[in-house]
Amino acid sequence: MKQSIRVAITLAALLFLSYSQTTPAQQSPASREPLVKEAGIYCTGYISEVPPRDDLLVVGGEKENELHGYCQGDVVYLNKGRAAGVLAGAEYYITRPLGEVNHPFSKKKVGYFVRELGMLRVIEVHEKTATAQITVSCDTVDLGDVLRPYEAVQSPPANERSPLPRYSEGDNGLTGQIIMSPLFREYLSANQLVFIDLGNRQGVRPGDHFTIYRHITRREGVAKVPQDDIVQERSSGYGSKRFKGGDFSSSGSYITRDKILRTRPLMPRKVMGELIVLKVENTAAVALITRTTAEVNIGDWVERGN
Repeated sequence: MKQSIRVAITLAALLFLSYSQTTPAQQSPASREPLVKEAGIYCTGYISEVPPRDDLLVVGGEKENELHGYCQGDVVYLNKGRAAGVLAGAEYYITRPLGEVNHPFSKKKVGYFVRELGMLRVIEVHEKTATAQITVSCDTVDLGDVLRPYEAVQSPPANERSPLPRYSEGDNGLTGQIIMSPLFREYLSANQLVFIDLGNRQGVRPGDHFTIYRHITRREGVAKVPQDDIVQERSSGYGSKRFKGGDFSSSGSYITRDKILRTRPLMPRKVMGELIVLKVENTAAVALITRTTAEVNIGDWVERGN
């Protein structure tokens, strides 16, 4: 009897140990996988409220007579050195300012769009120049690209969310619009980056979740409702102006379509997907579309949940 009890206790202990090793404990937010890998978070670009500084530049590189662009591992030369405070080991973002951005709908100025091409590390410093090696490459680097001091950016962790509704009334939270994508796409899907017209000034922070939605209106979609003579242009008594076969039209509705559209209550909004904010500037933020229920467009609305 004692022997069987000892065997049972031993088996229970082994089962407990194997379960604790194979079944992970509930993960804390800090231990969850990042939504975007480290290199990817440095390749999103951003919209700056003020013109970016352009005093520290890439002005040369190895094999200038052979290469028309530089990428990860290549050595490049900077236009400043020890006299300007450049230090060996310092890291910089490689950027390319592209010009002003105006809101596509309100036409107000949002800021200046800056592409992010990668990162480099200074390996040698001279009096008026410095030598650096590209450590992260998002695209080819060229002479004249601008450097910005490195600041660590953390990707928000991936988060399990409840299923998206197809239609909703909203939460009366902070709302804005999708105004641009880094590659100027107009039709978007999950795992693509977008810019929204909300930033630090509106209290937006990295990791904020927004619902993407679209108002249901008579102008929704690209197709126009055909102006069918029977349905749209009835005469009195439900008769057709075009087809004079009798006093009544079998297709005519009791109330005209235009009147229904003018007098109906506000329709529920159509939920198109969800996004999460990655990086925030004063007037705009870059976000990643995490999931969709349909194709997302530039101009779709976003709302932060309460």
